[in-house]
Amino acid sequence: MTFTDLAAQSLATQGTALVGFIEAHADWAGAILFLIAFAEGVTVVGLLIPGVVALTATGALVAAGVLEFWTVYAAIAGGTILGDATSYWLGRIFGERLFRLWPFSKRPALRQRGEAFFHRHGGKSVFLARFVGPLRAVVPTVAGMVAMPHRQFQTFNILSAVIWAPLLMSPGHLAWTGYDASGLGDRAAPAGRLEQSPPRPCGLAPPIAGAPADDRC
Repeated sequence: MTFTDLAAQSLATQGTALVGFIEAHADWAGAILFLIAFAEGVTVVGLLIPGVVALTATGALVAAGVLEFWTVYAAIAGGTILGDATSYWLGRIFGERLFRLWPFSKRPALRQRGEAFFHRHGGKSVFLARFVGPLRAVVPTVAGMVAMPHRQFQTFNILSAVIWAPLLMSPGHLAWTGYDASGLGDRAAPAGRLEQSPPRPCGLAPPIAGAPADDRC
């Protein structure tokens, strides 16, 4: 097993643990998800935590009725917007010094990809990078470094976040929906379904000549 496989397995395990923690503290789910989404959006920090894994899995908790959709949606979108805004200002204030920090110092190609992506797409890159894996943690910082107008940045930041949040939840939501529909889930069927097919009265079949009597229904 390669180092990349081990890292992916570790992130998946941590993400599963986070989901279990969220489910066990459902009353605080909004605040927890906001902090996870915020941390996932902050440059450097977002490369170190399994934020996307945990946030995606919360879709299953919504589908199962453990969490309320609008609470989760607002927490993810709000945390994401604030996290990327923080990355923007870190890039604007600290500039080159930020990329001398670990883990960026060990992954110079990631910075190069972020800068190339930004120069290729301009302001739209802030919107597009939201949906492109590792670039999500780099492009907002690059936008700050090159002094992208703050109002333009926030327009793309907010617009992408309100679209990304439900898309992020959808795999978990669809997975639980399919699991529950298959009959493998442990939730009880709605009462209405049980009443749709009332038991039929039992009647004896008429006797057949030459056959022994059968009194079973």
